[in-house]
Amino acid sequence: MPFLPGVTWPLLDASGIHLPASIANYLSPATINNNQQNVTQEVRLLSNDRNARFVWTTGVFFSSDRQTYLEQIHDPMLNAFWEAVAGVPYTDVFTDTSGNPVPYVAPFTNDSYFLNIHARDQQLAWFGEGTYAITDTLKATVGLRESHTEYSFNTLTGGPQLFQAPAANSGDKKENSFTPKVNLSYQMDPNNLYYATYAKGFRPGGANNPVPQAACAADFANFGITASPATYNSDTVDSYEIGAKNNFENRVRIASSIYYIRWHNIQQTVVPPICQISFIANLGQAAAKGADIQAEFAVTSAFNAELSAGFTEARYTQDSRFTPEQATPIVAAGDAIAGQSSETGGGKPAAPFTVSVGLEYKFSAFAHESFVRADDEFEARSRWAPPTQDPNTLQYDPANFTLASTNFMSLRAGMNFGELSVETFIDNVTDTHALTDYNFTINYGAGNDRLMRDYSFRPRTFGVTFIYRR
Repeated sequence: MPFLPGVTWPLLDASGIHLPASIANYLSPATINNNQQNVTQEVRLLSNDRNARFVWTTGVFFSSDRQTYLEQIHDPMLNAFWEAVAGVPYTDVFTDTSGNPVPYVAPFTNDSYFLNIHARDQQLAWFGEGTYAITDTLKATVGLRESHTEYSFNTLTGGPQLFQAPAANSGDKKENSFTPKVNLSYQMDPNNLYYATYAKGFRPGGANNPVPQAACAADFANFGITASPATYNSDTVDSYEIGAKNNFENRVRIASSIYYIRWHNIQQTVVPPICQISFIANLGQAAAKGADIQAEFAVTSAFNAELSAGFTEARYTQDSRFTPEQATPIVAAGDAIAGQSSETGGGKPAAPFTVSVGLEYKFSAFAHESFVRADDEFEARSRWAPPTQDPNTLQYDPANFTLASTNFMSLRAGMNFGELSVETFIDNVTDTHALTDYNFTINYGAGNDRLMRDYSFRPRTFGVTFIYRR
């Protein structure tokens, strides 16, 4: 248990913690060492006549990524702290679910928590693409990629703060993928292009860090599993897109598209509502559809405007469960797909509607080229709840809520002095503090008795940038 029943805390009051002299110099620093060795190599062959009716590219790709990760909380005075504060050894405080003490372990004899990971990710692929000019204006492109991926890992985590004996995990995954692409483009004239594309995407599987039983046992029981999955499999998408690129007398340039995506065997972050220690699992099927547009307007020779807007709807198309016996799903049909969140949270759905506007005016001041610019970015409130906000799923947490829409404005102005340019800027002009994300600490009880961490925009910021070019 993290706290001892019946123990009072005389050193804690409204103004903080007051340590006795014996541990006045108590320190518990945390360190993270992340070493990576990455090797990437690609060899290509191309047809030598780029004006031929048929042009092609082929090649091989190789990558090998190795990672060693060590996270530690160095805590050599842990026992002295608990002896001074509560009059008990640390092994009376840090126990597993059966009441057995959880001591330091070698070789991490001064770490109250550690996580050690060794991983290797390797990929070998062949690819090829050919474009055939059916007519002078109509072209067809076919691309193919065949990949072989290998992923292996071993992890070890432990320490008293884990409230359990050290947990090890290891495994490897080998997968093959075939990802084709087909594109048909029609260049109606030099200023207008129309296209349609189909492409298949592949994302390799991976591994989860061990999730502590002491914190998440209740969640695992609710989910119908005994532990978080050690690994997760690859996921794939089938993407369909049609679009256009248009230029109207070099005054208006527009790029627009609409798309539809089928997502299979989704790698999705699962957030246990009690322990809040997330892991990744493969959760069913989803569909995403949307549209976007980017436009540039030359209002005058000196005044330009930019506009981009997008609409996205990405939702599960079926319920997903860890076991057939579970009546309530982990995710339900209609739930929004959530992205990766800040730190431990389960993420938030993509904004269904986004708009950004930029205005720039160029002029001469004191015989120097100058400009002023304003940018504004708007993200709408989500229209669909993710699984963590859906009471019909096992991830539901009543403390979660839907984030409001956000608006972020910035201003910039500058002047060119030959080799030197000076620019001033103001970010977050309105000094908005709207939430952009949030998450919770581990919850040992129920309801809202947790620390909620909020994430927002940086406050209004003023600055000057100097750029010297020769």
